[in-house]
Amino acid sequence: MGKCLRYVTANTDTEEQSFPVPKEFNTHVEELNLDALIQRADNLRVNESRKVESFELLCDHKEKFRDEIEFIWRFARAYGDMYELSTNTQEKKHYANIGKTLGEKAIMRAPKNGYCHLWYAVLCGYVSEFEGLQNKINYGYRFKEHLDKAIEFLPEEPFLYYLKGRYCYAVSKLSWIERKMAATLFGNIPSSTVQEALQNFLKVEELQPGFSKSNYMFMAKCYADLNQIDSAMKFCNLAVLLPCITKEDKDAQKEVKKISTSLKR
Repeated sequence: MGKCLRYVTANTDTEEQSFPVPKEFNTHVEELNLDALIQRADNLRVNESRKVESFELLCDHKEKFRDEIEFIWRFARAYGDMYELSTNTQEKKHYANIGKTLGEKAIMRAPKNGYCHLWYAVLCGYVSEFEGLQNKINYGYRFKEHLDKAIEFLPEEPFLYYLKGRYCYAVSKLSWIERKMAATLFGNIPSSTVQEALQNFLKVEELQPGFSKSNYMFMAKCYADLNQIDSAMKFCNLAVLLPCITKEDKDAQKEVKKISTSLKR
């Protein structure tokens, strides 16, 4: 991503960080009003190869719009994008932590905005990747809490059901020791089933057919776990037909090949 530039983050006036951005970044800032900024940032983000550009655009306007809720949750989302795009562990941790802080600010300012809860939940998931088991479990509860709130406010958003499906699937695979620790620390045991996970992935497909390669992959995985081989193969085949664009797509493609191979044995 080019050279490094030092800048002050959106969530504090004292925290100064380095992160890789193109050399030209911030040399000239075109003044945009909030609506124009949001539209441009959203349009850029649709293209995987322009997500960095979308992030930079928001960075350029953080002082002007730092208290606008429609800006704050998008800025949190952009930090999540940078987390996904980065391959450096320290950078990923940096992006995840700043994004989570922005997400906290967003849900405090707008507790009935579903997108604030959505991206706060996602950033909690990213931060949990760097934590020990106790904090992972804690963030898992937080993720589920805010995901459910997001679904309450955005019941037709397919991405939310995809995330819930992944959560349910992960919980259905928790080991006995992980369940025991959750019960000891928090007084209750997270529970879900592969069937519940599948229902969420099916909801995604109902709301937006062909939503993603990953959604088809998880549907295949669920059907394989439920020993419904024909259905599992059907969704493996559908997954293969979708293009590989993101890192998640490439990971899903590898997983689909593994599932297909195991089903043919």
